[in-house]
Amino acid sequence: MEMIGTVIVWIIMICAVLGAFAAIKNPEDGLGKEFMSGLHAVGHIFVPAAGIMASIPYLTWFISKFIGPVFDAIGADPAIAATTILASDMGGYQLADALKTSYEGWIMALVVGFMSGATIVFSIPMGLAMLDKRDHKYMALGVMSGVLTIPIGAFIASVLIVLFNTDVRDVISTTATSNYEFVISYLQIFINLLPLLVFVVAIALGLKFFPRAMISGFMVFGRVMDAAIKLVLVFSIVEIFTGVFSTVFGAWGFDPIMADEKDQFRALETAGYIGIMLAGAFPMVYLLRKYAAKPLEAGGRKLGLSSTGSAGILATMANILAMFSLVRFMRPKDKVINIAFAVCAAFLLGDHLSFTANFQPTIILPVILGKLTAGVCAIAIAYKLSVPTALKLEEKDRAEGIIRPGEYLEDGEVEQPADKKEEETVLTNA
Repeated sequence: MEMIGTVIVWIIMICAVLGAFAAIKNPEDGLGKEFMSGLHAVGHIFVPAAGIMASIPYLTWFISKFIGPVFDAIGADPAIAATTILASDMGGYQLADALKTSYEGWIMALVVGFMSGATIVFSIPMGLAMLDKRDHKYMALGVMSGVLTIPIGAFIASVLIVLFNTDVRDVISTTATSNYEFVISYLQIFINLLPLLVFVVAIALGLKFFPRAMISGFMVFGRVMDAAIKLVLVFSIVEIFTGVFSTVFGAWGFDPIMADEKDQFRALETAGYIGIMLAGAFPMVYLLRKYAAKPLEAGGRKLGLSSTGSAGILATMANILAMFSLVRFMRPKDKVINIAFAVCAAFLLGDHLSFTANFQPTIILPVILGKLTAGVCAIAIAYKLSVPTALKLEEKDRAEGIIRPGEYLEDGEVEQPADKKEEETVLTNA
């Protein structure tokens, strides 16, 4: 398992070197642009990570006081409570470390944060901000299907870590030896994930029966979270250079955002480690997109996706924001399928791969397989639960002129007359 992680890291590093040479020649396009984008991502990662990681003392108190007892009551590790709502690479990993009752629960929390936490604290608020308002209902349908597979992905990854007799690091470090054997029963894995299962089912039901209220709630949550993160960050910066809060109030309860003698992996260092790894991960995805485009598009067609929908799937695995930029050009069905897939599979070859390679390299393969399998399951669930509703909403949007005639057609396609569509629908139903 450790060998697989090492091989993947070396592939990423080779791509980083290729990207650097390309950037010397042309940093504005192609491989060079992807190399620079990875490095520039440090700032985008640092802002939320700093706000959340600085707040760990208060978040630890809150979760221990109000959420932890619920987990303790059923025998689940409270570390997973942290990453159910916070992404692992945005401070959830460190918060889970502070809350854990076992190292197994901590590692499981890392995996959960790559799916649940990343969706709640980042993907949903950013998606609602980036997507056209008319696409919010399709996003709700996609998220509804996708969140149902989060426990599946976390369970698969955890089981694989056990089956491979994996040794993990028992400290937050990028250099420590992986000397702790991950040993946990399948029953305990299920118990640890039980509160998460209840949580995601509640979200899915809310999106099914109260979509407008849920969307409004996520928008408010995103704005409040964004404001709180930025305020904590700016006050932390002021404290670093002036010490005013310690002087005036006698104490500063937030954690530092830069390395000190107590902890070498604060927010700035964590963001930096992810960014320098993305300098290779982004070029790797670019090369995959460039040289494996035809087989990937063929695979997308087998899933019933257009070329734009197929491109969205690959973009998602690098960074969900890249997929969100394509959503407006996708057919409603493709929108739903892409967003459902993204709930668990987003950042698969980007931030989450980079974070895992830095902090727990021995579990790279289980994380990849868990996220990818859950993403594929989400597509299947979306076809069953969400796509039929999306097609009905599409008909309504076309009738009301929200979707313009000819919109979403790709090269070589011709829009069929309404009577022809009705004839095909009758034949299909027959």
